[in-house]
Amino acid sequence: MSEKTSANRCPPEILAPAGDYDAFLSAIKGGADAVYLGIGEFNARRGAKNLSSRELEKAIDMAHSHGVKVYLAFNIPIKEHELQPALDLIDQAYAAGVDAIILRDPGLFRLLKATFPELPLHASTQMTIHNKAGVRFVEELGASRVIVSRELSTAEVRDIVDSSKIGVEVFVHGALCYSYSGRCLFSSFVSDRSGNLGACAQPCRWKYGFLVDGEPQNELIRGDYPLSCAELCTLPGLDKIVASGVESLKIEGRMKKPEYVTGSSAIYKEAVERIYKSGENLDLEELEQKEKELAKLFSRGFTRGFILGDRTVTHLEYDSNYGVYLGKVSKVVRSKPYGLITLTLHEEIEVNDGIGIHTQVNTKTGMLGSIVNGIISKNGKHLERARKGEKVTLEISFKTGEVVNPQDEVFLSTDRSFLEGLQERKVKPLPVNIKVKARKGEQLKVTVESPCKSPGESLVEFEDEYVVQPSRKSPTPEEAIRKAMEQLGETPYDIGSIEIEADEEIFIPVGALKSARRQALELLLEKSTGIRKKELKHPQLSGLAYLCKNEAEVSGAEDTQAEVSGTVSAKPTESESSTSAKSPQSLRLSVEVNNPEGLFQAVNGKADIVYIPIESFHELRSPEYRKRLKFLLKKGLEIVFTLPLIAHEREMEALTPLLRAVKEAGFTVACSDFGTIQLAKELGIPFVARKDLTPFNSFTVDTLKKAGAYRVGLSSELNMKEIRAVCEALEACGKTEEIELTVHGRELLLVTENDLLKPLIDRNVLKPESEVQLLDRQDRSFPVKRWGTRTLIYNSEVLSMLKYIKGLKGSGADVLRLDLTLNGEKEIKDIVRAYSLTLEGKKGKLKYADVEYSTGHYFHGI
Repeated sequence: MSEKTSANRCPPEILAPAGDYDAFLSAIKGGADAVYLGIGEFNARRGAKNLSSRELEKAIDMAHSHGVKVYLAFNIPIKEHELQPALDLIDQAYAAGVDAIILRDPGLFRLLKATFPELPLHASTQMTIHNKAGVRFVEELGASRVIVSRELSTAEVRDIVDSSKIGVEVFVHGALCYSYSGRCLFSSFVSDRSGNLGACAQPCRWKYGFLVDGEPQNELIRGDYPLSCAELCTLPGLDKIVASGVESLKIEGRMKKPEYVTGSSAIYKEAVERIYKSGENLDLEELEQKEKELAKLFSRGFTRGFILGDRTVTHLEYDSNYGVYLGKVSKVVRSKPYGLITLTLHEEIEVNDGIGIHTQVNTKTGMLGSIVNGIISKNGKHLERARKGEKVTLEISFKTGEVVNPQDEVFLSTDRSFLEGLQERKVKPLPVNIKVKARKGEQLKVTVESPCKSPGESLVEFEDEYVVQPSRKSPTPEEAIRKAMEQLGETPYDIGSIEIEADEEIFIPVGALKSARRQALELLLEKSTGIRKKELKHPQLSGLAYLCKNEAEVSGAEDTQAEVSGTVSAKPTESESSTSAKSPQSLRLSVEVNNPEGLFQAVNGKADIVYIPIESFHELRSPEYRKRLKFLLKKGLEIVFTLPLIAHEREMEALTPLLRAVKEAGFTVACSDFGTIQLAKELGIPFVARKDLTPFNSFTVDTLKKAGAYRVGLSSELNMKEIRAVCEALEACGKTEEIELTVHGRELLLVTENDLLKPLIDRNVLKPESEVQLLDRQDRSFPVKRWGTRTLIYNSEVLSMLKYIKGLKGSGADVLRLDLTLNGEKEIKDIVRAYSLTLEGKKGKLKYADVEYSTGHYFHGI
């Protein structure tokens, strides 16, 4: 184990999900150390029932009485008009004694740190933190814990743990997002349901075909669901994860049933305790059994995940829960009232269990379900239960039986007895140690201590009014005192140990002993549930002025501009990359391209700003381009080098010397993740904060500005009204940063660590110039690009706001961005020229009629 792990007195917490109050109780039944939950729609699981604000206080009291912590998930970006309601809800949670808030929005981070300085804040996995610099960024924001991206390996996690001052949390079980969390716009743009805002339509679970240069290549993928991830299950490698020194192991599942929460919590809790006691994981037989139990709770097939080195995280054949493999159909009888299927069982099964059958219906393959209405043995006898290895005939739904075929695979999807056992499980009492002091002539004293609770809430001493008397006739024996202490009744406690310090020949009425015990335990319960409760603060926002005032009060500093250490100038340096001299009232045009030739075509079309990958830096400085570049810079062209969307630690190390060279040459950079922002800040390089960071409100924009951003791209999920609200809030406090809006190009829907195109490459189907597209059930085609071994998927439609430039001039934005990274050189020149002419008040026109254009979310939002 790492130094941090060995220094820990306690194993990492098991953090369980709760989508409603029943699931919350189930987490406690399962032995979870902490529970995360949401209120209403301010969290990334709007589809869950979630808790009401009234239920929240009840849940927190219940959890604290059992030594369990509660974390409130507020892991979505917050729109400008939502800031006050969000603050009000968090104020209620703060007063109720919530243990931490899980956050995704940097502006809300700063807002809460200024308003509730003592409230622990956890950086959500939705912030896409996957390197050490990103951890430093959220630490400076005020995070006490970071939930790192699920794409990290155990070695990468250990490296972050060993170099970080704050706690690290990882996911160990449950559903996986195909995309890096926080980087998916797929649902938002194909269904108008934002995954960022907790309303994901799960398009990664849909069927897709492949087109390579216009030709179908589906047979090479070997499955209809190329983006559908298997369920993460790290149980076999849990010892390696624990050894990394993380402080929390998180189970996904706020949309899952209470039984799932109980079962998964209990299994991982048992495994962690075994690892900490013996240093070893469960043995192979136990692991196999526990994995089957987890599969019965919910399974799309299991993957060990990137964290344990399994890079094949998808399950191409099935998109839904199917459970444990039961056997293969050897015979089918299509009769009424039941269909009959015969198979040799790989697992035990009972009448009324549920099964899934993977079969083909009308040329389409899918999973059909049925209840087991009856079980018939080989000799024709009806059974209630059949064992593993027996050949039996199952009576199933007639409708399902009509389409089942021999050789179809059958799965046990619902184990009724197993689920009933989980439902009947009781909340485990919390052990308490009781000490009784009974001295003649002194008041009876009872001390109770809970070794599982935090210091400060674990010990109470109760001194009863009764004064211990000498015995005149029948002395009170020690056994009577012990028996009175053992009767804990309906309390959430159980006896750990009883210590009695008593004189001989004393008398204490049994009623006095029981009363003292009862009152001591009531004090402990009151202490554990009340110690974190606070007074409501009733904060009232007044724009960014509120933030500046509160930060000054918290820090005691007069100049809040120095609040973020390492803050750099909010303007580009005066050098050969000086910005355009146009007045701030006129909209400028920025264009993103992929190579130097694209840059010069963008300039020919009259671009003011060009974004180009940092990998092109040395090429642009070569003799071939140096003279042309110098001429353009003197004319006022701004060149910004874009940094990678994702950069693991090894990539950050390679990026650092390149950034230093960019700084020395006087250029600026564009950052898409908080790690590269932190690196740019520490190196003193002004930067553009890109829309990938999902800035939704003025507080987030201001937070990015304080870190060194001189331009911020607003999220493409905001509509015109919401954009104006952000800009007006910034104008009200005298903004100095520029606001950029993306108005043209294919939206990048997701970036994934999965190498989607590898099967095609392995079979020599792809050429370097090949065009690959995913084809969905509505015949929409989504361009797919390979980025190293990662995959980028783009929208089927092209955003174009050319016809609405006039309206954008009143939005408060300063820069309009064209994303032309997928366009050829001639297209770049033509498209930029069309927008440039339109900005000049002339009539610009797009020449490419075969493209399907849209206005994105500008006029309806999400």
